[in-house]
Amino acid sequence: MAYSTFTTPLISRNSSVWKNHQSLSNGIQYKSNDIISHVEQNVTSKLSKGDLYPQILASVVAFLLVTQPGINMVYSNIFLNHYEFTDVSELSWLTSILVLCTPIGAISIGVIMDRIGRKNAFLLTCVPLLISWSIASVARPENMGLIYACRFFAGIGGGMTSMVVVYVSEIAHSSYRQVLLSLNSVFFSVGVLFATTVGSLFQWQAVNVIFFTFTAVTTVLLAIFLPESPAWLAKFRTDRMYDARSSMRRIYPRNNQVFAEEMDLLYSKTTADETAADAQPPPHCSGCGRSARSRRKRKWCGWWRSPQPRTVTRPVRVLATVFLLQQLSGCYPVIFYAVPVMRSVACTANVVGPYSDMDAMVALGAVRLLTSVAACALSTHVGRRPLLIASSLAMACSAALVALTCGPTAAPLLPLVGVAVFACSGSAGVLVFPWTLVGELLPVSVRAAAGAALVAYAYTLMFVVLKAFPYAVADGGDSVAMTFASFAAASLAMAAYVYVRLPETMGKRFDEIEAHFAAASDDDDDDDQVGHDARCKATTYSTPP
Repeated sequence: MAYSTFTTPLISRNSSVWKNHQSLSNGIQYKSNDIISHVEQNVTSKLSKGDLYPQILASVVAFLLVTQPGINMVYSNIFLNHYEFTDVSELSWLTSILVLCTPIGAISIGVIMDRIGRKNAFLLTCVPLLISWSIASVARPENMGLIYACRFFAGIGGGMTSMVVVYVSEIAHSSYRQVLLSLNSVFFSVGVLFATTVGSLFQWQAVNVIFFTFTAVTTVLLAIFLPESPAWLAKFRTDRMYDARSSMRRIYPRNNQVFAEEMDLLYSKTTADETAADAQPPPHCSGCGRSARSRRKRKWCGWWRSPQPRTVTRPVRVLATVFLLQQLSGCYPVIFYAVPVMRSVACTANVVGPYSDMDAMVALGAVRLLTSVAACALSTHVGRRPLLIASSLAMACSAALVALTCGPTAAPLLPLVGVAVFACSGSAGVLVFPWTLVGELLPVSVRAAAGAALVAYAYTLMFVVLKAFPYAVADGGDSVAMTFASFAAASLAMAAYVYVRLPETMGKRFDEIEAHFAAASDDDDDDDQVGHDARCKATTYSTPP
């Protein structure tokens, strides 16, 4: 405040008049902050169902794109229903080529959506998806060249859909952002169930035509019902604030009070970012007196340090670790290789007796969808962090059950139950919550770019895991047990890390989440500065002029 830097020539800082004036002003400031907090806590009561309808509709239409990764992940099982593989390498490439191409789409959409906007980026996402299903519609199962081309474009399009959570996090009100982002897991499970149901009811060519038609309808709905993100317009198109107001009005068409509050938050955030950028002095090294640019040129001044603030680097590190543990937990191989996994743990070619493998996939997909809906409902009451911990622990227990009970002489029931519980537990948290956290933990200025880099990193890890998984369980028996034992260990490690490092985001605004990471890193900053100054002083005496 101005009191710390300004005094009049007539009133001394130590005088009773000045102290009384400062106390009164601080009291007014604290009172106003209390009033603001009280108003923010009562915003939820002012939002009716009619007020929520536009952002719910926009979120549902945007999340239709998330069904595409669900379809892609079980597509290999549908293909196995029409074509029998004899080569493990051919099977692994069918699944892993999709994941190998996904980082291309994730990185490209992260750069593009900041330039052309969220809505235009989503319409562009539909292009490789439509190309993929067009190729699949004319391909035959034995023509592996066209099938690989289909998976190539499907991987690019699937990676581009990962930024849907960024858009939903920007248009959703902070009081309901948690539940709307939780729809990500629901629509992913809808995609899995939709694909397995269609694959069990129709022939190969009809399946691909249905997927193409579904993607085309999704494109039309995106063009009609999706408003542009007001946060993107305010951040990257500052000369189009009228468009930001129009977009915000589409989200809150009737409630003028909430509309005004959201616009005030948007304006204040934009103004604060611009002021901070203009007033930010060049980073300075207190030990050697050099700027950050010159320090990065010299090893002894810590050139390896990121120029980004801790509100960026700290959530990036947390998310990177969560994604690593997510991929090592094995939640994705159980989806991609669902039929081979069930055959391996049951040690039989026919998993469910008189029923087909696709019937078992449909039943498992239905249970996964119910689990996702339950997790979505619970997230509004208990938050995302407890559900992620519970999901990790349930996966660890079920993976341990599979590791202890599978084998050629064991009864197939227990390991099959373990696999089913493992898959359903993953859909309740581990499978989807890390992706939605990208749209919550990262600041809006780097949300698209840093989020795309994290998604690309996660899919690269997924490619490695999916490529290695068929070889890890190829021998059956003990190899399957060891693989699921490693899944159990990774799931336990994830539960522990989430408990220690991941903050709860339920009901918090973006500035509150940024403040958490900034406050949590203050002590680290002090320790880093002390160590940095010591290194700089040591270098001053040891380096010749």
